[in-house]
Amino acid sequence: MKQEDFPIKKEAVEHFAEVNRRQWSKDTGKIEEKYVFVNLSMVRMQMAWVVPKLLYAKGVADTVGAKVIVITWREQPLLDEVCDSYGFTHYCIEKEDKKNLRFFAKALTKVLFFMFRDGTGSGLQKLKIHEFNAGRAIYEDILRTSELSTIRSARNKICIKKATHILWMFYTLQAYCKKHTPVFALADDAAYHEALLSSLFHTCGAKVVNSNQEQEMVLGFDANGNPNRMHLMMQLRYREMIDALGDKEVEQAEQILEERFRGKNGRDIDRGAFKDKRVLTREEAVEELHLDPKKKNVVIMAHTFTDAVYNYGDLFYRDYYDWTENTLALAAKNDKVNWILKPHPTRSAYHESLDSIEDMFERYKKDNMFFLSDEFSAESIKNLADVLITIGSNAGGEFSVVGIPSVIVGKPFYGNLGFTIEPSSREEYEKCLAHIAEVKPLDAEQIRTAKKAFYLRNHYGPAILGTKYDDEFGSLVNEQYKHMGDKMALAYFESNRGTEKYNTQITESITEYMEQHDMRTCKYYTQGVMRAKELL
Repeated sequence: MKQEDFPIKKEAVEHFAEVNRRQWSKDTGKIEEKYVFVNLSMVRMQMAWVVPKLLYAKGVADTVGAKVIVITWREQPLLDEVCDSYGFTHYCIEKEDKKNLRFFAKALTKVLFFMFRDGTGSGLQKLKIHEFNAGRAIYEDILRTSELSTIRSARNKICIKKATHILWMFYTLQAYCKKHTPVFALADDAAYHEALLSSLFHTCGAKVVNSNQEQEMVLGFDANGNPNRMHLMMQLRYREMIDALGDKEVEQAEQILEERFRGKNGRDIDRGAFKDKRVLTREEAVEELHLDPKKKNVVIMAHTFTDAVYNYGDLFYRDYYDWTENTLALAAKNDKVNWILKPHPTRSAYHESLDSIEDMFERYKKDNMFFLSDEFSAESIKNLADVLITIGSNAGGEFSVVGIPSVIVGKPFYGNLGFTIEPSSREEYEKCLAHIAEVKPLDAEQIRTAKKAFYLRNHYGPAILGTKYDDEFGSLVNEQYKHMGDKMALAYFESNRGTEKYNTQITESITEYMEQHDMRTCKYYTQGVMRAKELL
């Protein structure tokens, strides 16, 4: 599994630090006893992700007169060098935890009490600290960083160890925040243990912002202090904007979708679902997959089992694995349609090999159940599907554009807009699947709305909730990072093989830019200044 590391040549970091110190050497001003926290405990240590956050934090700190503390799991001497060049302090979770063994005892006691009283995976998801959904953070972290794809019972070494570790981290940082008052916090995600830390900073009175190399947005929180997931926030924003869109945006949506099918837009790992793959016609699908041509085709769009299982809000299934398994079990009982399972194209990045979706399919397979392998382009779905079923995958929004109705059980960006079927309970979902053959295609107005939603998603992206970094430096960083992603494909998700080469190249490119420009003029820094002024 991927471990937090900082793969980069020492010489590149030293040169960067030397140039960067000159950028800020003339700084003067009163530094008060208030703090800006930058959470890098979720970020892979790649400079295309790290530098934008540190520049943003610098803008905030310079404006409000605060100190900056950068959080990582492990000690990173080279990252220390980077942080020091900005005048920042490095908070190492493992190092600080070891100073506070009493919090280890507190965490272990809480975990063991839960295991004795409950011990189920579903119960773990409900575990709380104060009103925070700590169990969700723990559950997501366990799936992402272990070889588990689901948790039926948490009474095992992996769950006990990881739950204790996360709670220990939380209690230690909570005590630290009492002495180092956070006024601002930069997150990278609203999932995993980072969601729990964002809740902590929020309740301490800090403004919490999700900012990466592409865009920035201010996180919203529910009444209990839990951060709202991005898809729900986007859905609410789309409802505000969608009526103002017209024919121009509808036409652009159609163009974007055609380019998507050609593999010409989206992330590189997403383009792989379409690019250079064969597209099946309906007739070819009937012949090659052995579909019954007299029946409707229902395509189940699977999710990766282990990637942020609360991205689409609360589910009435335990997780993505549980939903997939139960959906296949329901499909096996209904012979009125052809059921076609489409695995997620990036699942190889999320360790499903021990209990793969292929293995699961074989356990439930009936004569009217079929598997659409990776050799075929996802565009094939446009030709063969009559209905889609998903939690909240992008496919539900994409294929609604061509009139294919989607049954969704989560809260994706395209939900609650009038063109999706949204069961509100497990019972409703089961009833929906039992009568799936009766679902009709989308009408003209629903398709038009779907096109507007698709336009908003692809024209604005998450930046619809905040600000996109599209200035000269932001464009340079994003292009460098895109190049890195294209070259390394999926490999960088699971290991640092080859990362050093590209990380070093990016750092050298950033350093060269800094030698010729005042970094106070870049948008990462100025956006931090702007947000900080809201605190004054």
